Amino acid sequence: MGVQTIPQVVPSGEDYGLPPSRWADLDGPVHYREWDGPGDLTFVCVHGLGGSLLNWMAVAPQLSSHGRVVALDLAGFGHTPSAGRSASLFANRRLLSRFLREVVPERPVVLIGNSMGGGIAMLQAGVEPASIDGLVLTDPILPVASGGFPAPIVIFAFMLYRIPRIGERFLHRRVMSMTPEEFMDQSLKVIAARPDTIPRDVYRAHLELAESRRNVDHAIPAFLEAARSLLSLGTRPLMARRILDRIRVPVLMVHGQAD
Repeated sequence: MGVQTIPQVVPSGEDYGLPPSRWADLDGPVHYREWDGPGDLTFVCVHGLGGSLLNWMAVAPQLSSHGRVVALDLAGFGHTPSAGRSASLFANRRLLSRFLREVVPERPVVLIGNSMGGGIAMLQAGVEPASIDGLVLTDPILPVASGGFPAPIVIFAFMLYRIPRIGERFLHRRVMSMTPEEFMDQSLKVIAARPDTIPRDVYRAHLELAESRRNVDHAIPAFLEAARSLLSLGTRPLMARRILDRIRVPVLMVHGQAD
């Protein structure tokens, strides 16, 4: 492993006040950014399905008043290519484990995860309890509880995602039938209760990334592989609960009323 500069075209982020891109070689390039902060604490931020480290760009500057903040693009997402690696929940958990050991070995470390990233963070805390010191979970994936039921639009989409060839056709048609702006607006309606409150620079940065990924060969396969691995975990609730039972670090759960 090495932290290195990899020749790849990535927007500098200067227009959005982002710190410089950094790269780690973890059986292939991994893109990440760091926000400097007090050295006695490190936050590592893990994005959700279809997301990227940009999901944290409005949060990281404020978090950095409490500690160093590191956000990465998981394999197959953002500017981290699959590069022959799996984009599944479990494979990206192993990627995160290596990232923690080799890129941010300083302690203490608090993992912050959203949605799928929350699931990966919980898996890391359960499989390797000694690797982190705390969890912050924002709308994480969780085993379905009695009386709980996902939103109908989410159920419909994941039903299509899980069907071989149908999922690929559906997602490709959805992406290519809309402009990047339309795709972004539709996505935000699903993941944000108040899309109009999202800062314009955050919106523009995500739109720029969506445009750059529009014709990336690994983008749709990586998304579907990750989505199907989420469904696979959902069919094994006992295993998921056993992993959750092994979490021993403090956990802060953040979930909005309209989420």
